[in-house]
Amino acid sequence: MSGSGPFRSVLVCVSAALLFAASAPAQQNVAPNTVAPNAVASNKAALKKFVDATNQLSPNVRKHLSRGMQDYLRYANAVVNGAAPSGKLAADNFSARKKKGGGWSQWNLIPVSDPALDPAAQGYTQNTTSSAWCGKAVVVGYEDSGAILRSDPGNAFGVPISLDGVSFSTDGGKSFTDLGLMNPGTFSANALLGDPAVTCSSPTHFQYASILNTTTPDGLNPLIGPSISFSTDGGKIWSDPLQVASLDGNTQLADRPWLAVDPTNPQRQYLSYTQIDFLGCNSINVVRSADGGRTWSAPVFIDRECFPTQPPFAEENTVTGSRVIVAADGKVHVAYEFFPGFSPDVPQINAIDFASSANHGATFSKPHKIANLVPSGTGAELNGHLLVDEYPQLAVDRSAGASRGTVYVTYPDGRNHVVPDANSASGTYAYPDIFVAKSTNSGHSFRVLGAISPTPKDFTGVGRDQFLPGVAVDNDGEVAVCYYDRRNDRADLRVDRFCSVSNNQGKSWKANQVSKLDWLPSFNVDPLNPAGFAISEYDALTSDFLRHNDGFFGAFIVEISGNQNVVATKF
Repeated sequence: MSGSGPFRSVLVCVSAALLFAASAPAQQNVAPNTVAPNAVASNKAALKKFVDATNQLSPNVRKHLSRGMQDYLRYANAVVNGAAPSGKLAADNFSARKKKGGGWSQWNLIPVSDPALDPAAQGYTQNTTSSAWCGKAVVVGYEDSGAILRSDPGNAFGVPISLDGVSFSTDGGKSFTDLGLMNPGTFSANALLGDPAVTCSSPTHFQYASILNTTTPDGLNPLIGPSISFSTDGGKIWSDPLQVASLDGNTQLADRPWLAVDPTNPQRQYLSYTQIDFLGCNSINVVRSADGGRTWSAPVFIDRECFPTQPPFAEENTVTGSRVIVAADGKVHVAYEFFPGFSPDVPQINAIDFASSANHGATFSKPHKIANLVPSGTGAELNGHLLVDEYPQLAVDRSAGASRGTVYVTYPDGRNHVVPDANSASGTYAYPDIFVAKSTNSGHSFRVLGAISPTPKDFTGVGRDQFLPGVAVDNDGEVAVCYYDRRNDRADLRVDRFCSVSNNQGKSWKANQVSKLDWLPSFNVDPLNPAGFAISEYDALTSDFLRHNDGFFGAFIVEISGNQNVVATKF
């Protein structure tokens, strides 16, 4: 668990050749970081169409967009209005604090993103992590707003840009190389928008899902959709992104992708995402590939909610935050969150919903509810103006024991600690616990295990927040859930990292503080995130996909003086 290994950074702005022959949007032969003839004018025209369309989204839809999407929409509006962000690359304010104790290992942390790549003055941030582990190879994907500067250092526009970061390890996650940005490809209109989901199928083959905004080949109309990038050398070099589902950016939006590989046949891959139709519908979709990601199916709709046309409903139901995973028998599972539309006659109750496919994603079961949940904090934010969500995380037991096939879903739920709050619009504040639900019958039904780490009996504060859990199962059936936790601060502000582990399929849990560094969320000066108090939208936990190693690996963020960086623990 030491972070004392050499930290290397490689700033890559050159694109790799496409590693797989695939049907993809046409690519122009344009060198990265140079502006093609007429690219600025045509790309801005297409971007303006996209901006004008997305500016018509209802407040209810907009509030559920991912942080990466919201950052990009702010960037796009700035570009269209001639005010794109710029900055100078320099070492950040982590350096001095690191030297006090001799490096990251003093806090039991492994550095993943390289602080030296951050612009010092602007406070650009890394967050929202997904990790994949195959043997000695580990790759971590994350959102990185500073990657825009690295992909377009001259602030020229008309060159491919990226909001995605990526780091790789060749020593099982002991040390990492930060590539500076995920390759956005060579087509001048390409923009990778974050929301990373990383998987692997061997120590050399890794996959990275994101959202790609681009244009039609003539550059005149926006195309947006989930994308996938490939590496065949353990994460060192990445293909150009392939848009696996292309939506008309004048009328539709894609958001929150997730990716899974079938352990019984790695050629089968599945990608779930949220589709938003500007006329009032949104849906959870799944596309599938049977040839290692070369080609992808038409989307299958898991759940589709549309704006009601009759009273008394005043706004639409919403579904988003999907996660997809594949069990040891090849069955595909999807979990997501349901948000009810406002109605004066119907209580507003959020829920975690679930669906499965027994035919490799061709069709899915009718979604059913795992549980209702009470949103965290005020329903909009936690203490300290921290913006978080309740989207589920999903894991399945692929061990050889009796627990093989058990499905676990984790999410935060504030039901056990709702207190009056005069400053909240609802009049209450819900201190969230981390909940786990499990199914032993392939997802047909679930039993909610409840809070896995209750408030300590000697806790003296009013309450404490636990939020943004990730879950994984290792090769001997142990289950781990990692999350941010404020139990050590009676003022409910400073943030620690805890992991709860069960070796008896969730009957009992042991909570461990996995980081010795606690931190105070503070206002950051990231120009793409003027809200200033956002944090990760998720930090997914992983185990060795190949089942060669016991234990767990998890990346997450720490923040010092408003600047976030990605770190990790292995246990």
